[in-house]
Amino acid sequence: MANARMLALRVLMSVEVDKAYANLALVGDKGYETVSGADKALLTQLVYGALSHQLALDYQLGTLLKHPLATLPVSIRNILRLGAYQILYLSRVPDRAAVDEAVNLARAFGHRGTAGLVNAVLRRLAAQKNALSWPDEREDEALYLAMRHAHPLFLVRRYLARLGRHETEQLLTINNEPPRFCIRVNTLKTSVAVLRDNFSLLGITSNKGEFVPEVLYPLPTPSFQGDLFLEGHYQVQGEASAMCGHYMRVEPRQKVVDLCAAPGGKTTHLATLMGNQGEVLAFDQNSKRLRLVDENARRLGLSCITTHALPALRAHEVVSDADRVLLDAPCTGFGVLRHKPDIRLNRQEQDIFAMRDLQRNLIIGAADLVAPGGILVYSVCTTEPEETEEIVDYLLAMREEFSPLNSLWGRYFWPHRHNIDGFFIVALERKVN
Repeated sequence: MANARMLALRVLMSVEVDKAYANLALVGDKGYETVSGADKALLTQLVYGALSHQLALDYQLGTLLKHPLATLPVSIRNILRLGAYQILYLSRVPDRAAVDEAVNLARAFGHRGTAGLVNAVLRRLAAQKNALSWPDEREDEALYLAMRHAHPLFLVRRYLARLGRHETEQLLTINNEPPRFCIRVNTLKTSVAVLRDNFSLLGITSNKGEFVPEVLYPLPTPSFQGDLFLEGHYQVQGEASAMCGHYMRVEPRQKVVDLCAAPGGKTTHLATLMGNQGEVLAFDQNSKRLRLVDENARRLGLSCITTHALPALRAHEVVSDADRVLLDAPCTGFGVLRHKPDIRLNRQEQDIFAMRDLQRNLIIGAADLVAPGGILVYSVCTTEPEETEEIVDYLLAMREEFSPLNSLWGRYFWPHRHNIDGFFIVALERKVN
């Protein structure tokens, strides 16, 4: 049976060296399925926890090393991070066990000298963990918060400028908490009340969402091998994401386009809200991920969806004069750091502006697919102005026939205010000539 810490180390190295996505590297590791249930939970916690807190871990390790952490082999760097994470943030693991397991890994991936280094550094960290040293917040408030809460410095400076100290610290804190598991009820096969009763029979409690009536938060996480999932009674989808479907105001027998559609949470939601009547065209340039849309549609019993392996900017080759168009655009993803902790390690501030340029092109292309009287919904899982309201301003300047749809103009959702993913959603209507 594979060792959870060994697998966690392999995933962390893959994220650092190959720039792999943590979730894909985790489930894609050949040893993942051999790990037992309890160890699998530990494995997931180690990977996501070490990545979420890596900037803070590196800061603390840097105070204990004679040479920069970056000069160590990648395996030893990540062994130290795993051990430090358990010592500082995982109270249920005794410090001695965390150190011993790290030393064993260092022996396997290094030599006696590196094992001795790991042992000495982690023992010193354990001894002083109740009196850690951080940057002086009186000298640099942003640097203190960035290291203390393990967020990129540029992002913390942006948050401070927009939100102030109190809200910024609230946001940074919740970003380091595990996300709530969220599902959307397939109302074509069941109801919220019935699914809650069925979950209850399995010992699963499920709280209702605050913003979307068909959303539930089940605890513990239900099995993906269970009948309720396999028979299509629900779809995994975050509540902020599910709001996009309602912003679209779809009706049966409409022609609806979902650009950047994979893996299909929003696509299948739109088809469900339409009563599986009409036409939903789902576009994505990644044909492998697009197959997930087809798989989810079949499981949920939806037949009105057709998939097209084309980038969003080529959708005009297939469709025009759509009643509704959804553009859930590629973005920096700073609103979903709880789900994707590797984002905080791999994104730079210039990525915001690169995404802005892409989003400008995409929203113009999406707008040109909308029929007069139709609706365009633009959404991103980030809250940076360059990727949100500035994109809408750009569209309104370039396409005067569009205007915000009533009160649905440009709403932000924040993790610390709404306890859901960070999101921006806007609905725009194309005037009838």
